[in-house]
Amino acid sequence: MTAKKHPSLSLSSCTEFAVSRPSGAASISTPSKFHFCQHMQIAFCGAWLAIALTGCGSSYSSNKTSPPGASAPALWVANGANVLEFNLTVNSQLSPPVYSPTLVLNSSAFGNVQGVVFDASGNLWVVDGGNLNTHGGNISGPALYQFTSANLATLQSPATGTPNITIASSAFRFPQQAAFDSKGDLWVSDSGANAIVEFLPAQLMASGSAVTPSLTLQSNPAFNSGYGRSTASTLGIAFDAAGDLWVANNGNSKLYEFNAASLAAASGSVTLPPAVVLSDDGKQSIAWPWGLAFDSTGNLWVSNAGYFGLLDNLIAPVNTVVEFPKASLTAIGSPTPAVILTSTTVNGNPSLNFPEGMTFDSSGGVAVANSASPFGVSLYGSTQLMTGGAIAPFTLIGSATAFKSPAGVTFGPLITYGSAGTYGGTMY
Repeated sequence: MTAKKHPSLSLSSCTEFAVSRPSGAASISTPSKFHFCQHMQIAFCGAWLAIALTGCGSSYSSNKTSPPGASAPALWVANGANVLEFNLTVNSQLSPPVYSPTLVLNSSAFGNVQGVVFDASGNLWVVDGGNLNTHGGNISGPALYQFTSANLATLQSPATGTPNITIASSAFRFPQQAAFDSKGDLWVSDSGANAIVEFLPAQLMASGSAVTPSLTLQSNPAFNSGYGRSTASTLGIAFDAAGDLWVANNGNSKLYEFNAASLAAASGSVTLPPAVVLSDDGKQSIAWPWGLAFDSTGNLWVSNAGYFGLLDNLIAPVNTVVEFPKASLTAIGSPTPAVILTSTTVNGNPSLNFPEGMTFDSSGGVAVANSASPFGVSLYGSTQLMTGGAIAPFTLIGSATAFKSPAGVTFGPLITYGSAGTYGGTMY
């Protein structure tokens, strides 16, 4: 695992990156409505243009290839030093397509950006694991940063923003991913603390280090790193349709589910037994899992990354994305995936390379962040997810993307420098 993934490793400060674009207002794509997907992250309505199985992969054709998400939503990426936004319709007719960020959000507050998620009002929340010095102490972060939609709308190129809210809770050790539940509570996975923390909407309005989470959840059996200090414990989190919380426990290659009723009855610091524990089927079905996401029918998708020994090379690359059917999620066991996406070569690069965060859009396509060099994001259309195998996704990769360390992804409003989209429709 790369050094940015765990608080026990030394991290140098990240270099800020900005692209040069004309300042002032620009054209805006305004979604007609938006809603929460099954996995409780914001995604916009308006169908993705499905990837055709021809015209994709290593050969692109300007009259055949359209990227997933091309109709309206923007892809937002937690990129270590900053946050990147991509308008997936830009330059899609080039052959091969070349993508530069529509907006690059830098901030002097950022240390090690790991996750991004939008709330129901269109405000961006950034999960920052913090930068560590050579002695393991934090020199910035860890924290949650909120940028309001109004704040984002005023950004000019180069974009350097100041968070509207900073929650540098003393409970944080190395937060990495986050998800909103149906009540608007924000849940954050903290691999450094081996815990999941919950913040109520009122707490999300309070800045400072004195913000104590409403709930700090630990598990019995414990969240743990299992295979050595350079693996992590709690990483991807997602809510199913019943409000049950699912957690990817990376180090011991298990998935834990905590039912909504037990979470609703808990407060303060608690240790709960998971209602369901899913384990590897012996064929790397769950192997150092990182990202979790539910599709619209309640099937659970998992990105399996790989295992790095402390300061060693990769020992066991996995590089798959798997689907567990809804019916297999109700009992403890080692289910067999219904679909397995494996890595293939797209324009000379692996399509899955240490896959981490993942997110669905409303039409059933998925974006997966690849955190190993060459960094990129793979975009699979819903048709591809039905068949699995070594299918070539549409890939965002290369120097033009400005990827340095992509970890978390979500879909959100399309914002250009000096302008932002408007919002309407059903929230939650």
